Amino acid sequence: MSPNRTPRRVPLHHQWPALLWLTFVWVMLWGEFSVGNIVAGVLVAVAALLVFPQPPLPLSIRPHPVALGRLVAVFLKDLLASSVQVAALALRPGPPPPNSVIVVPLRTRSEFALMLTSELLSLVPGSLLIEASKTGWCVQLHIINTPDLAAVERARSHVWAQELRVVEALGDADDIARVHQPPPAPPALLPPARSGRGPDATDPS
Repeated sequence: MSPNRTPRRVPLHHQWPALLWLTFVWVMLWGEFSVGNIVAGVLVAVAALLVFPQPPLPLSIRPHPVALGRLVAVFLKDLLASSVQVAALALRPGPPPPNSVIVVPLRTRSEFALMLTSELLSLVPGSLLIEASKTGWCVQLHIINTPDLAAVERARSHVWAQELRVVEALGDADDIARVHQPPPAPPALLPPARSGRGPDATDPS
């Protein structure tokens, strides 16, 4: 491609997955499922896509209604449970709970599944997305309340379970078969850190 050519952009009417997702994120951030809030989310999403048009992204989305319903139901359940847990930790007297930074290698090779898994994990209180890497097909998260290695492993298992639900809901046959394989070996764990921090998992590279 000539260096003077501008990258091809996706027409706005072909960006409906991004439009729906941005609208969903807007509504979740405001925490109010009202008509006015949804309309405002759509307008904000359209403006964002016009100002920052998306490059072509190869999508291989195959909606599976039952698995999609399970994905939404489990996400809402996790959202409620995590909100209660974080509130309890915030109100508990004493020092802050230990926390960890973990790197979790994923099995999917779908950019859409990587993006959606990362966003859903970040929307649940108690976990914060630091980085989602297409190069290494992994996510890096900050997780609160991880006093021991068992808690870190539970957090990793939660990531893999979320990835599985996303791909089963919206993935093609090849990616579904891929995420049913055993999870990749995680990076090596560092010794437990001090000053109220839990065990960290970092990318050895």
